[in-house]
Amino acid sequence: MMFTKSTSLVSLVASISFLTLASPAPTKLEVRQDSEDHSWAKGSYIAIVGARNECLSPATSGSDTNANATEGTKVEAVQCHMAATWSVPLVESGGAIVHEDSGLVIDLGQNVNNGNLTLQTFSGDDQTQIFNYGADNRLSNNATGKCIDRGDDGLQIYDCRPNNVNQVWLIRTTPEAKALDDDAPTRSDASSSNSDLKYIQPKERKDLCISTISDGSSIQSNAGVALTYCAGSESSDSGNSTSADLMQWSLSGKEPGQVKLGSSGLCLETGGNVINSYGYEELTVVNAMGVRMATCDDQAPGQKWSSDQFMLKSAIEKTGVSMDPPRSVEADHD
Repeated sequence: MMFTKSTSLVSLVASISFLTLASPAPTKLEVRQDSEDHSWAKGSYIAIVGARNECLSPATSGSDTNANATEGTKVEAVQCHMAATWSVPLVESGGAIVHEDSGLVIDLGQNVNNGNLTLQTFSGDDQTQIFNYGADNRLSNNATGKCIDRGDDGLQIYDCRPNNVNQVWLIRTTPEAKALDDDAPTRSDASSSNSDLKYIQPKERKDLCISTISDGSSIQSNAGVALTYCAGSESSDSGNSTSADLMQWSLSGKEPGQVKLGSSGLCLETGGNVINSYGYEELTVVNAMGVRMATCDDQAPGQKWSSDQFMLKSAIEKTGVSMDPPRSVEADHD
């Protein structure tokens, strides 16, 4: 890996949010019929981060993931190649998570911590059926603020905790994680017209960049970041902007500092406040914790990063956690 005036090559985080949109929330199932509506991720698998390779699906008695999917069917985590597909709301205010074969939605009912999730008919106004897919890759319920959690005994609803990666879910279009090289045609390298700003890219993939995601409106604090094709290297029909302004960064050096998005006043931030063994809140970061945009604050420890020729590393004390590449991206150690 090396840094140049036109590009900066650093390792990438695998758990970053793919989409964070800011349009009104769809709460009626009719929006699923509109192929131009980008407020839903349709035909999607909902996969837990980690080695389990599990996805959300109705509980079934056989290999057919849609068998017996009726009102009251329990939702569980199964091997992704056996899982069903969903329509997932991608708007900030949330929406219903729809099982595509039955049209039923995930419902937490009267459950609190450790409660099961079931499929129910969409009511239209019951907040126990409305979930938000946030920049931290969690599916939180509007009524309770609790998250869908893959616990030791199976799927449950539980208190959202920033250091609990059993609550981190990825929305994808295939049962298995797709390698970055799959079906990717050759594209031109990205280059920056501003020598003070750098792209953040994986080794030997100068067509890919770390980008803030925007639907064309101004970027807001708490927006997600994603690995996308660099500006101008691919035409996009997703409805999301891939402007160079969203992927050019001012990097820190070996001494901890901020990673600022151009001149936007927004910086990369990670970490969350967790109650430690002494009963006090403590900022921490763990593997698979998300990265987000936040208003730049010189005093915010979650915005302190150090960079060298190999990686971009969080400077939160005692973590040793860095932005790592997805499995399909080889880190450069030349």
